[in-house]
Amino acid sequence: MTSTAIKVPVPVGPTEAFRRACRYEWRHLTALRSTWILLGVVTVLSVLSGITILLDVDKQQSATPAAVADAIAWTPLSLQVPAVCFFMLVLGTGPVATDLVSGAARTTWLTVNGRGTAYAAKSTVGVAVGAGTAAASALLGALSCAVTLAATGASQPAWDEIVAPATRFVVWMGCWALLCLAAVALLRSRSVCVLFLILWPLLGERVAGALLGYLPGLDGIGNWLPFAAGRAMLTDVSAYAGEDRPFAQALIGSHLSTSTATAFFCLYTAAVAGAGIWAYCRKDPKKAY
Repeated sequence: MTSTAIKVPVPVGPTEAFRRACRYEWRHLTALRSTWILLGVVTVLSVLSGITILLDVDKQQSATPAAVADAIAWTPLSLQVPAVCFFMLVLGTGPVATDLVSGAARTTWLTVNGRGTAYAAKSTVGVAVGAGTAAASALLGALSCAVTLAATGASQPAWDEIVAPATRFVVWMGCWALLCLAAVALLRSRSVCVLFLILWPLLGERVAGALLGYLPGLDGIGNWLPFAAGRAMLTDVSAYAGEDRPFAQALIGSHLSTSTATAFFCLYTAAVAGAGIWAYCRKDPKKAY
C-alpha cells in the first residue's frame, strides 16, 4: 500500500503574496499575443514620430527643444493627450476587466491573498508597463529625431532641455495606467470606460470647464481640472517663442506651471486610484459587466 504525502499549506506573508501577485500579472500580460503586437506597433510609430520633426524645422534648419519634446511625447499639444495613450487603453483596462468578465476574479483573489493585493499588483505592473513603454518610446523617438535632423543637415536641439519634458511624459503615462484601471473598476464596463477615457480628455472636460465657469466663485476652474493640469504638465508654454505662445496656451487651456500641474495631476490620479481600489474591493464580479 502506498501512502500519499499530504502537503500542509504554508502561510505566506503580505510582501511575498504581493510579489507573487505581481509575477502572476506580469506573466499573464506577457503571455498574450496582443500585448506584443501592440508594443510592436508602438515601437514602429515611435520611430516614425521622430521623423515628423521635419514638419517643425524652420527656415534656418533648426528644431526647437519644445517641438522635439512634443514630437517624442506623441504630440500632446495638438491632440490634448499623448496619442500613445489610446494604444495603451487595451493594456490599461485589461487586467481588471478580464478577471471580472471571465469570472476568474474570485480565483485570483484566493490565489493572491485578497482583493487588495490583487489590485495593488495590477496597479504596480500597469504603472511599470505604462511608464516603461513611454520611456522606451521617448528614447526611440529621440534617436529617430536625431538621425533625421543629421540626415537632412539640420542642427540638433539642446537635448538637455528635453530631459525634463520627456520625464514628465513618462510620469503622465504611469498615471494613465492607474486611471485606466480605476475607471474600469468604477464604471463596471470596459467599453464605457474606453469611451469615457477617449471623450472626456478631448471634449468633455472642456465643456464641463466652460459650464462650471459660469457659476459664482468658479471662474478659472478650468485651469485646475484633471486633464487640463495634465496638458500643462506635458507642455511648458514658456518654452515657446513669443508668437507661438498664445496659440500653445489656448490649446493647453490651463495657466498652471509645469511643476504645479504635475503635482495636481498626480494628486488627481491618486484620488481616482483610491476610489478604484474601494470599488474593486467591494465589487461583486457576478454583477459586474
